[in-house]
Amino acid sequence: MIRVIFTALFTCLCIIVKAQLTIAFMPEVQGRTIDGVWKARIGNNGARQTVNLKIIITEASTGTVLTIQTPPFELLPGVNNIPANAAYNASVAFANNKLATVISQSGFFPAGDYDYCFQLYEGASHNGSLSGDQCFNYNLEPFSSLQLIQPYDGDKICDKRPAFSWQPLIPAVNGVEYRMILVEVKDGQQPVEAIRTNLAIINQRNIPMPLQLYPSIANELAVGKKYAWQVAAYRNDLILAESEIWEFNIDCEKDSTSASREAFRNIEDLAKGNFYIARGELLFAFNNTYEATTLQYTIRCLTKPEQQVTKLPKVKVTRGSNQVVIDLSDNKSFTDSYFYIMNVKLPDGEEKQLRFIYKNAE
Repeated sequence: MIRVIFTALFTCLCIIVKAQLTIAFMPEVQGRTIDGVWKARIGNNGARQTVNLKIIITEASTGTVLTIQTPPFELLPGVNNIPANAAYNASVAFANNKLATVISQSGFFPAGDYDYCFQLYEGASHNGSLSGDQCFNYNLEPFSSLQLIQPYDGDKICDKRPAFSWQPLIPAVNGVEYRMILVEVKDGQQPVEAIRTNLAIINQRNIPMPLQLYPSIANELAVGKKYAWQVAAYRNDLILAESEIWEFNIDCEKDSTSASREAFRNIEDLAKGNFYIARGELLFAFNNTYEATTLQYTIRCLTKPEQQVTKLPKVKVTRGSNQVVIDLSDNKSFTDSYFYIMNVKLPDGEEKQLRFIYKNAE
């Protein structure tokens, strides 16, 4: 009986020792690249000790794709980063399969169902006893390209303090934030060169949603000048995706007829974007080859789904080209900076969806 009790106590002690080392790892962010794997952190609830780390990464349909073995390093009490020296001198062994070949060539993990297993061994020897073992599973999907929405590429606008919008990162990642850069494009410059070298007019980090209003402290944009902008999505200083670089001009010398035509974008183009800014009204255009009719549409709130949208105005459409104006400015159903989605059934039966951010009319 005494022997059984001592055995049980020893087993519990081993469990407690192993529980002193824990791994903090975010596979949805850090598990996308080999470099990201090194961002894992090790929690040590015990005394200072020497360990070495083995990382085994497997994919459900392929098997093991990558094994990493570090040299020994010191763990201090508290939360530890994996030392840069240990990462630099680690041995990295890729498996003999196509997926591993892609990873070794690019440094990125393609879409797949991955397990990331971290094994910590005591002492300087790779044959030491296992003191920590933790696995993380994640079905990794590639991020969609980060799409800019407004101001549109090549636009000529008169708003000297425009709002900027873009499509949110897909698939969504908890805690993702955005950074937006706006620069002036000098004569003879390409937008890429301008973004890389020119002093930023806006260089805003920690943007929580896919919308950036023009900062009140920044000088307004100048008529006749060209500007370029770009957005990046990141979490914990790790860039997850970057948009293309778009450019636009500040041009207030257009005649009213031209300005009116440019205000109406084809609904086909608007439906491809994710968010459109409706400043008190929705404007879009489409061609109707059928008889005149009343447009069938509904709008619902995405920010607060329980909020009902009612008393929408009736819209008559004619045969041929239509420039539709849906005035929302006096409708109490709409709240400034809330997100909405409009479902439209066109006369030919085709259905379109337009997501938009409602802004109070100026």
